[in-house]
Amino acid sequence: MHSFARIRKATKDDIFFIRSLEMDPANTMVHAWDAPTHHTNMDDPDYHYLIAEDIEGTPLGHAILLDNEPGRVEWRRIIVARRGDGIGKAFMKAVLEYFFTVHQAKVIWLDVYERNSRARHVYETLGFREVGEDLKTVPGERLVIMECQHPQKVASQRGVTQ
Repeated sequence: MHSFARIRKATKDDIFFIRSLEMDPANTMVHAWDAPTHHTNMDDPDYHYLIAEDIEGTPLGHAILLDNEPGRVEWRRIIVARRGDGIGKAFMKAVLEYFFTVHQAKVIWLDVYERNSRARHVYETLGFREVGEDLKTVPGERLVIMECQHPQKVASQRGVTQ
């Protein structure tokens, strides 16, 4: 059994793996890009492609994030090859920690299909809260906008000092 061990930055050699996860019929709630789009985005310093690996270096999933503005990061995509064994949640925790500590993000936000209750539940357990909706991006679908604030920022808003 593979378990999450670390994250690393993706390279263009990972695009085949990334595309294979995006094209998997089990991932219909995740948008897919073609290989040229991934190549272009990897050249853009505002995009962050990350790979989840097990202890042996086997890729387990990927995440794509985008700097929107200083301190604000959009979580564009997360897909893991196997669901139900905690890899996705552990991967997300590591990515959140990286962006809040190393990258100095203040807010990380994402959108998720309203009907994707499983993903919404995982996001909520990681500190994301619903802040709005998008009814225009995907015709006929309601996307829920969720945000996760830097833990220190949340604590200071509650009057707690760290």
